[in-house]
Amino acid sequence: MRLVLALSTILTVLQVMPAVLAGSIQRYVDESGRVVFTNLGTDRTAVAQPAANPLLQAAAKAVRPSVKREQLYTPLIEEAAGRYQISPDLVKAMIRVESNFNPEAISSKGCKGLMQLHADTAKRFGVKDIFDPTQNLEGGVKYMRFLLDYFKNDLSLALAGYNAGENAVTRYKGIPPYRETQDYVKKVTTLYQPSADAVADGDLAEAVAPPVNRKIYRVVQPDGRVLFTNTPTESVN
Repeated sequence: MRLVLALSTILTVLQVMPAVLAGSIQRYVDESGRVVFTNLGTDRTAVAQPAANPLLQAAAKAVRPSVKREQLYTPLIEEAAGRYQISPDLVKAMIRVESNFNPEAISSKGCKGLMQLHADTAKRFGVKDIFDPTQNLEGGVKYMRFLLDYFKNDLSLALAGYNAGENAVTRYKGIPPYRETQDYVKKVTTLYQPSADAVADGDLAEAVAPPVNRKIYRVVQPDGRVLFTNTPTESVN
C-alpha cells in the first residue's frame, strides 16, 4: 500500500512539473544521448561560454599596473641616472609623483611624459620627442642634475626647482609658498628610499627618505662612487 502511494505521489509531481516550470526550464538531448533539463537555454555554446561584458573587457585592457611600467623603464632610468650621477631611486620617486610611470601623461599645465617636462624645459635640455621615454628621461634627469649643482646639492631646493623652476626658488630664497610645490617636495622625499644593495655597497649614507628642508650633500669618493649624505665632509663638491 505504501509503495503504491509513493509511486502515485511521484507520478503526480512529474505531471505537475512541466506546468510549473514552463518557460523557465528547457529540455534537450546532448551528444551522448543524455536528457538534460536546464534554465540556461539549449545553446550549449552560450551556456559553456557566457558572453563577455564589453565594459569589463575595455577596463581589463586599459589596466597597466604602474609596478610593471616601473620594471619596464628601470634600465633606462638606471642608465640616465648613472650618466648624471643621480640615485636611480630618487629618479623613480620623482616619476612616481610626476606621472606614475605613464609615458603618455599630460598635466593640466601641459607638462608631458614620464618626468612631466614642460615644452620650454624639453627644448632647453635637447628633448625633441617629449613622449619618447628615453628622451624624456634624459631631459628630466639632466635638468635635475643641473638643479642639484645650482642649489649646491640641497635636495629639497632642487626638487622645488624641478616643480616650480629655479627662478622661483631663488626669488623666494627657499621652497616657494606654492601648495603644489610644497606637496611635491614632501611626496618625493617621502618616497625616496635608496635601495638596500646601494646602502650595503656604501653608495648612499642612509636608507630612509631625507626629510624636507634637510640639506643633502653629494660626495664623489676616490674610487668614483657617489655618496649622498646629510653630514658635510671635506670632500663635498
